[in-house]
Parts: sequence; C-alpha cells; structure tokens
Amino acid sequence: MGILEQLYQNIIKGKAPEAKICAQKALEENILPQEIISKGMNSAMEEVGLRFSRNEFFLPEMMVASRAMKAGMEILEPYIVGESIGHAGKIVLGTIEGDLHDVGKNLVAMMFKGAGFNVVDLGIDVSKEKFLESIQKESPQFVGISALITTVLPNVVEAVDYLKKSEVVGNCKILVGGAPVTPEFAKAAKADGYAPDAGSAIQVAKTLIAGQVQ
Repeated sequence: MGILEQLYQNIIKGKAPEAKICAQKALEENILPQEIISKGMNSAMEEVGLRFSRNEFFLPEMMVASRAMKAGMEILEPYIVGESIGHAGKIVLGTIEGDLHDVGKNLVAMMFKGAGFNVVDLGIDVSKEKFLESIQKESPQFVGISALITTVLPNVVEAVDYLKKSEVVGNCKILVGGAPVTPEFAKAAKADGYAPDAGSAIQVAKTLIAGQVQ
C-alpha cells in the first residue's frame, strides 16, 4: 500500500497520529504537498462526506475523520502557506448554515493564504445574514460558501440568492464548493464560480480577477 493510500485510509478511520506520520512520510518521498492534499486528503474527506450522506457515517465518525485530516494539514501547511502576505485580494469563507463540517473550508483557506489572499474565516453553520454582514464589514473580492452534506444545498441556494439581491455585494463574487456541489448545481444556484477542490478554487478566483481587470 502506497503512502497516499495509507493516508487516505487513516483519515477515513479517524486515526490522527497515523495520518500525521503519513503526511510527513509523503513529503519525505518528495510527493508535492498539493498532490498529498488532492489524492490523500481531499479524496478521503469526499468519501467521508458520501458515507455521511448515505447514513453510513454519522457525526462522530465525521468529526474524528476531520481531526485526522487536520493533523495531516498541520504538517503540510508551512509548505503551502509559506511566507505569503495577503496582497492578492480578500476572501470571506464559511460553511453554510446547518453544516458543521469545516475541514474542506479550512483547506480552501490554507490554499488561498498560500496564494497571497487575506482570508476572513467565519467558521461553520454560517447564516446568509452573517455572510452579508461580513461583506459589508470586509469588502472582499470573493465570498466562498462551503457545503459537505446534501441536506444543506437548499441553504446554499438561498444564501446565494439573498446575497445577489443585496446592494452592498457589488462586484464581490460568490464561489461555492464541497462534496455534494456540482457545476450544474452552482450554475442553477447562480453562483459566480465553482471549484471541485481547493487548488482549483485558486485558479477560478484568479480567472475572475483577470476578467474584472480586462
């Protein structure tokens, strides 16, 4: 079994110390941090999300898996974030109301910090009103709404509609993502951008910025 498969299995099983060791070994095998995240961590949490949505996993299993992924992220974060300073822009991030999952959001935050963005993290279970309040206060270029479980997708649609109808949003772009989110859903929800993973979210944001400059 390869080291990334070991990392994948340890996260699903909620084995935090083992996940941390695997992340370190993967770096020592000269595997790029982005590859460790996408193939070992993202895929594991996607599987956890699917099992949760199918009632095969429940909140305790999801929480221990999240802790295991956080343990691995502690090893990788210095290699992703480095010495970046938030000059590329600002993004407000939050997990939508009704969803207590934060690992995916935390990973997106880490990647945006690494790309030089100032990140305002609102945490989990974030209401549409709290997103709007943060837009008013922070004047970000982007708002990122995360969802892990299918039951909260209507809340994402409602939040996007609520924000779009507000005059204070202005040119702020709304990005959506998470295990149950698809390009079709993002389009139907009228979000400005969608990304299947944290690394892609950076490229989507940069493309939108480039479009505004032109």
